[in-house]
Amino acid sequence: MHQLIHSPLGILVIASSIIEVSGPLELPVRGCLGDDPADIVRSLQELSKREARSGYFDLLSSERLSELVVYCGVDLTPYRNEYLQQVEALLAYGSALRHFAAQLLEAPGTANWFVDLDRRQQEWVSSKNCAPEVSSFHPDLRSHGSGITKPRYAFWTTTSVGECLSGWLHYLRWGEALREPPYYRWRLEVLPTARVYEVHGPQDWHTLCLAYPASSRLAYGKVPLETLIEPNWQAVAEDWDGIHLSVGGLLTAERVRWGIPGTQTHLFGWDVESTVWLHWVFGHIERLPDVG
Repeated sequence: MHQLIHSPLGILVIASSIIEVSGPLELPVRGCLGDDPADIVRSLQELSKREARSGYFDLLSSERLSELVVYCGVDLTPYRNEYLQQVEALLAYGSALRHFAAQLLEAPGTANWFVDLDRRQQEWVSSKNCAPEVSSFHPDLRSHGSGITKPRYAFWTTTSVGECLSGWLHYLRWGEALREPPYYRWRLEVLPTARVYEVHGPQDWHTLCLAYPASSRLAYGKVPLETLIEPNWQAVAEDWDGIHLSVGGLLTAERVRWGIPGTQTHLFGWDVESTVWLHWVFGHIERLPDVG
């Protein structure tokens, strides 16, 4: 719980959930809390005064929370000029929502936020009507670069939430990589022999980077004097088939710097709950209904 309120994205999701349950802010602001750091501070102060009772977030379904998580990630973009000031405001006053964070993590809709990969519910989404197959699996495991801590090209899945929803579908609709529908979907069964590393928080990401270090940088803001590290994906692929970032891992590790100077880590650019696959480890593949 404490990691959720030490992450700008985690704090924004808590605030959005409060508004979803108890109504909008009295302040006239754009988006969830506003763009101006002063508006963010006033918004958080107003929300902190609302009553957090047992069962406060129980009416928020896992599907709706999945939408809120992606929407908040898109709204809190680091490519705005005021982003670093926004983050400073969120982190300075986010602890005022501590009691709401505890209630949110007890809600049924968040029960799967910190769980390991569901090997039967992995979904691949494409803007082209071409089924995934081993013959088209050609990952490029060089670093993406520009501070984005993922391989240059790989195969990605996300976990289905409900009948017709996944984090990737929401991101395709709202994210920086906005694409027009229809979206074509397949469900892939992950083999039981697949070696999957789990990232449920910044410590897990830090441990992975320490085991397979490569030099890194920040994707935004001032270049730090100390060295950051990210995974060497070629080395990771020698021991692991996939790296799974859970919803909880996304909310507590995305854009969060962790560790000491020299071996500090900073997960960035994953955007949604997802798994990057470094090897083809799939069995049965099932076509799912398209989404328009």
